[in-house]
Amino acid sequence: MIKKAFLFLLLSVLSFFSHADVERIVVSGGSITEIVYALGQQDKIVGLDSTSTFPAIATEKPQIGYVRRIAVEGVLALQPDLLLGEADTGPDKSLKQLQDMGLKTVIFSQEDDFHRIEDKVKKVAELLGAQTQAEVILADIAHHKAALRSILAQRSEPAPKVLFVLAARSGQPLAAGAGTSADQVITAAGGVNLTATFEGWKPLSVEAAAELNPDVILMMGTHGGNNTEKLAKLPHFQFSNAVKNQRVYTFDGGYLLGMGPRTPQAVVELASLFYLNGQLPQGYQFSHAKTAQPVSL
Repeated sequence: MIKKAFLFLLLSVLSFFSHADVERIVVSGGSITEIVYALGQQDKIVGLDSTSTFPAIATEKPQIGYVRRIAVEGVLALQPDLLLGEADTGPDKSLKQLQDMGLKTVIFSQEDDFHRIEDKVKKVAELLGAQTQAEVILADIAHHKAALRSILAQRSEPAPKVLFVLAARSGQPLAAGAGTSADQVITAAGGVNLTATFEGWKPLSVEAAAELNPDVILMMGTHGGNNTEKLAKLPHFQFSNAVKNQRVYTFDGGYLLGMGPRTPQAVVELASLFYLNGQLPQGYQFSHAKTAQPVSL
């Protein structure tokens, strides 16, 4: 995640901004959109960024551009009371313009973290006056995190060595390093991220990939023409344990990496793939659609 050169402090907004004043909001970031919908406050949304694709009906809302390149004119035309944004909302120049023109702005700079999803839910709920509705979401998150702890407590085999890759750039797949959402969910699910030795996303050579020899390969589901089967069949991975043992999986990106209300369940699903002998707690139920799919090899 991009760290902002300047932070918009949530407490400073809460100190002078009553939720009673919030009737028209614009949202930049899919996880916040998910939270607003889960809180039942979607009628207050007058505009969304292009990464806000869940639930599907959200895509019918007016667009304000890509999360990192929101359009100042587009936002102002919607006459919002409040802008809610994820940490990578930008550019900074546009955010400053909006603030200078009097738009209340809250950027969740520290909450794009698996261990702080609850904080994000609570803060959005407080801003919108929906604390009661938030209790249902928080209970669901607790339900999934308890299941995750149960699976991890049963581990008897070594942690799987995992590689998370995106579409190839110039023939080289991009691998998720430290500081990425992919690194967080791999670790939370009890795996070892093989490329945590570097920060961010970096291209991976054939030689480097062969040396890593992952047990599990993860990638995002088909999006924007990304052919996951083609990616999995690159020479980088053809002799890996993951390919040999048919342990290459796709996930919906927003579900697994979004750090929204569905991500705790996604990590339970991921841990179940890491530890195939792990048993979910008796009575546990998935509350959202699962998205993991094995890649045909």
